[in-house]
Amino acid sequence: MNGEDIRALQGFRSPIRRELDRLEERLSCLIDSDTPMIGRICEQIAASPGKRIRPAMLFLAAKSDGGASEHAVDAGAAIELVHTASLLHDDVLDDHETRRGSLTVYASWGPKLSTLMGDLLYSKAFSLLAEMGRHELLGILSAVTHEMSVGEIVQYQLRHDITVNEERYMELIFRKTASLFSAACECGAVLSGSCNGSRKSLSGFGNRLGLAFQITDDLFDYLAVDEGIGKPTASDFGDGRVTLPLLTSLGNAPAAARERVGGLFRCGFDRGKHWDEVVSFVREYGGIEYAIGRARDLGKEAKAFLLDLTPSPSRDALGMAADYVVGRVEPYCR
Repeated sequence: MNGEDIRALQGFRSPIRRELDRLEERLSCLIDSDTPMIGRICEQIAASPGKRIRPAMLFLAAKSDGGASEHAVDAGAAIELVHTASLLHDDVLDDHETRRGSLTVYASWGPKLSTLMGDLLYSKAFSLLAEMGRHELLGILSAVTHEMSVGEIVQYQLRHDITVNEERYMELIFRKTASLFSAACECGAVLSGSCNGSRKSLSGFGNRLGLAFQITDDLFDYLAVDEGIGKPTASDFGDGRVTLPLLTSLGNAPAAARERVGGLFRCGFDRGKHWDEVVSFVREYGGIEYAIGRARDLGKEAKAFLLDLTPSPSRDALGMAADYVVGRVEPYCR
């Protein structure tokens, strides 16, 4: 990340620094195990943490809606466990050997153990919420895990399919990504008692934020930068995943160019020989420009949901999070 990105990230995390510190301690305890193999795998997972954006949204939503609950840290941990479990399964499905610059559990331990560890983390998240007695949160997280699983199945079904349209793509990324952002914000509202009656607004904010997050994540596939987002450049195209930059360019391109790149997408490509051609195609036919514009619009829609909340530092931080999600890709789209 560049300096501006780091400042933006620190900015929206500032009001919840205490909760984020406690989250790390709690996650360390939750994934600790007296089974040696599980312990070693968990150490590998902990050595390459993400930015904890989803639990951060839960903490900020709880604070912006009247005050954080004593259960916020555990609920944030459950959200992060579900997210991590989904990544372990994704790496098996997509045959990914690296994530965030480090070897994946899949690469180190194989597909069976990576899948089983994902299952273990899912079960840990649900049992944690059950032990808390927060059955409403358990219902939200169970429903979103189902939604994410359906999204993964649909994405697998649509691999190498260049007929996917934008409406289908948006439905897919809601299931795969935005649903968990929305659930995190809704859980925050539930934990605070929804003092401002803003559960729907916070859920809507998370929905739009998650959609913008996935679109910018998809953009990085074509921008040839190592932003540390968790996947190697060209992975979406190489795995046969249709994303907004690609489907837009395929729709805008003349027949010959569309058939050429569509053929590479359907039948496989040599990254060394063909990737520059693919990136030029996506840029030339408007894929980058349209996708960043769509992400900007979704960021604005997300911030509009915050107008229903009482002004507070946490509400402002949620707005900063929306700016960060879109802004992290802006310098590379020029």
